[in-house]
Amino acid sequence: MVRNRKGRIAAARTLIAGLAGLAPALALARVYTFQDPVTEVARQQIGLHNYIMWICAAIFVGVFGVMFYSIFKHRKSVGHKAAQFHENTLVEIVWTVIPFVILLVMAYPATKTILLYKDTTAPDMTVKVTGYQWKWSYDYLQEGFGFYSNLKTPLAQIENRENKGDNYLLEVDNPLVVPVDTKVRVLITANDVLHAWWVPAFGVKQDAIPGFVRDAWFKAERVGTFRGQCAELCGKEHGFMPVVVEVKSKDDYAKWLAAQKQKVAAAADDPNKAWDTKELAARGEKVFAANCAACHQANGKGVPNAFPALDGSKVVNGPKGEQLAVVLNGRPNTAMNSFKQLSDTDLAAVVTYTRTAWSNQAGAVQPAEVAAARSGAPAPAPSPVPAPAASLPVAVYFAVDKDVLDADAQAVVKRVADLLKAEPSRKVDVTGYTDKTGTRGHNLELAKERAKAVRAALESAGVDQARINMKPPLEITGGADDRAARRVEINAAG
Repeated sequence: MVRNRKGRIAAARTLIAGLAGLAPALALARVYTFQDPVTEVARQQIGLHNYIMWICAAIFVGVFGVMFYSIFKHRKSVGHKAAQFHENTLVEIVWTVIPFVILLVMAYPATKTILLYKDTTAPDMTVKVTGYQWKWSYDYLQEGFGFYSNLKTPLAQIENRENKGDNYLLEVDNPLVVPVDTKVRVLITANDVLHAWWVPAFGVKQDAIPGFVRDAWFKAERVGTFRGQCAELCGKEHGFMPVVVEVKSKDDYAKWLAAQKQKVAAAADDPNKAWDTKELAARGEKVFAANCAACHQANGKGVPNAFPALDGSKVVNGPKGEQLAVVLNGRPNTAMNSFKQLSDTDLAAVVTYTRTAWSNQAGAVQPAEVAAARSGAPAPAPSPVPAPAASLPVAVYFAVDKDVLDADAQAVVKRVADLLKAEPSRKVDVTGYTDKTGTRGHNLELAKERAKAVRAALESAGVDQARINMKPPLEITGGADDRAARRVEINAAG
C-alpha cells in the first residue's frame, strides 16, 4: 500500500512538471488577437473593431435578455395572455429609430477610419508594388531602382527534411525597406493574376489587379521587421509569396539607400557589350536561382509531369529565337510566365546559362540579341567573342543510329576548330558515347564511327591530326533515343 502511494505521488509530480514545461507553449497558443499596431491606421482599425464588437455584444445581451425574460415571466402556464398591439405607431417608431441611431453610432467612427485609410495625399516617398506568380517586386520610383522579393525559406524545411524556422514561409531574400516616421505611398498592381498586398501591423491590405493601379499608405512608428502575406488566392504557390517590410531608422535607411544606388551604378550595363560566355553564364546562374530554380530545379531536371527539364531540352538546345520567345512571352495556359521585366543583360545571362549548363552545349546569347527579340527586329550579328579555354568540353550530338554530322553538329566542331587554331599548343581528347540497349558490338562500333566523323571534321577545318587523341568509347545508362548517349565529347587533352 505504501509503495503504491509513493508511486502515485511520483506520477503526480511528473505530471505537474510536464504541465509546467508546457506552460510557455500553452500561453503562446492563447495569443489570438491582432498583431501589435505600428501605424495610426492599424490602431484605429483595431479600436473600431473592439468598439463595434462591444456594441454588438450589448445588442445581443439586450435582445436575448428581453426575449428570455418575456418568455419566462409571461408564459401561458402562469396565466398570462398574449398582448395585441397590431399597427402600434409608437412601437413601430421605436424599432425604427433605435436601429437608425445604432447605425449612426457605428457609421461615424467607421467613416473616420476609412477616410484616414484612403488619404494617400502628400506622401514622403512612393514605392510601386507588383505581384507576380509567385513573388513581389518593389520599385522605388523617386530613386530610380527596384528589386524582386522572393521566398527564402529553404526547400528542405518545406519538404520536412529540416526543422521549421521561426519565420517559416514568412522570410524573403529582399524585403521592402523604408524609413521610420515616413509616410510611404504604395502603388499596387499585378503582372498576371489577382494578388493582395497585406501587412497586418500596418493595417494595409490592398488587392493587386492586373491592368489597374491601386494605392495605399502607411507610416511606421517604430523600427523593426513586419511580416505579411499575399491575401488573394493566386495559384498553387499562393502560400509561398510573403510580404516583409523592414523599417529602419532614418540614418540607417540613408546608408541602405546609398548602397543600393551604388549597386545600380555598378550594374549599369552597356547594351552593345559583347560578353564573354563564362562571365555571362556566371551572372545567369544567379538570375536562374532567383527566378527559375523553384520550378526547373537547380540541376535543370525539372519536376516530372509539372515542370519540364531544361537539361537536354530541345528548346534550350535549339535555335536561340525559339527560346527567347518563350522567355519573353511565356507559354499560355501553363505556369511559364513572361520574364520581360528582366533586363536584356539578365535575360541574355540566364538564357546563356541554361544553354551551357549541365549537358547543354548550345552557346551564348548576347544582350543585343535579346533586345532585338524584344522589339521584333532581326537579331544583329553578335560581336566576335574569343572562345576561352573554359569552353571545353563540348558535346557533338548525332541523330538516332546515325554517324553523320548535321548542321548544328558541324557548327560546334567549327567552334572547337577555331579555338584550337587560336591556341596552337592545345590538344583535345575525342570520346564517343553509346547506350547499353541493343547489340553491344553495334553500339560500340557506332560510337567509334561518330568519333571518327568528329575527328575528320576537325581535320577538314584545319586542325592537325596529331592534336586529336581518340579515346575508347564509353557506355552510359539510357535508351537509343537518349541524347546523352548519342554524343561525342571533345575535352581538353590530359
